[in-house]
Order: sequence, then C-alpha cells, then structure tokens
Amino acid sequence: MKGKHENQKKGFGTMNLILIVIAVALLAFTLKMIAVFEATGMIPDTLVTCVFAALGGECGAMAWIKTTKERRQDREWQKQDEAEARRREALERQRQKEENDESQR
Repeated sequence: MKGKHENQKKGFGTMNLILIVIAVALLAFTLKMIAVFEATGMIPDTLVTCVFAALGGECGAMAWIKTTKERRQDREWQKQDEAEARRREALERQRQKEENDESQR
C-alpha cells in the first residue's frame, strides 16, 4: 500500500518561485524608493501603497490556494483511512465468525 505522502511532488514548486520573485521585486523597489527619497526628499506614496498592496494580495491569494489544497488532501486521506478501517473491521468480523463456526462444530 502506498504511503500518504508518496504522491506529493518533491523539489522546487511554482509558489516558491513566485515568493522569491516577489521578495526580489520588493527588495529592488524598496532600494529604488530609498534612492528616490535621497535624490528628491520624497517618494510617490500612492505608488508605494499600490506596490505593497499588490504584492501582499498576491501572497494572500497564494496562502488561500495552499490551505485549500491541503484541506482537500487531508479530506482525501481521511476518507482513505476510514475506508481502510471499515475494511479491517469487516475482515475481523469475518475472522471471528469463522472461528465461531469452527468452535460450534
């Protein structure tokens, strides 16, 4: 019987790549805004707000997707465990019935 985690992918996933891209973009944007502030004494507040909102929203969407996938996988595993438990109970009842039949003979 296969283990519960055998079908999961190993290695570097798409979400990890997106998180790295977001981190690099946010770092580059922050450094550029520091340079703009040093040159002009101010930064475009609306742009900063929009960039942080967009990147934060993307991270929130990815978190929602990940938790939804994990919840679905947990339900599948629970159903498999319940089916396995029912199968074992049926086998145990059958074994006990056979033992009772043999002892009555």
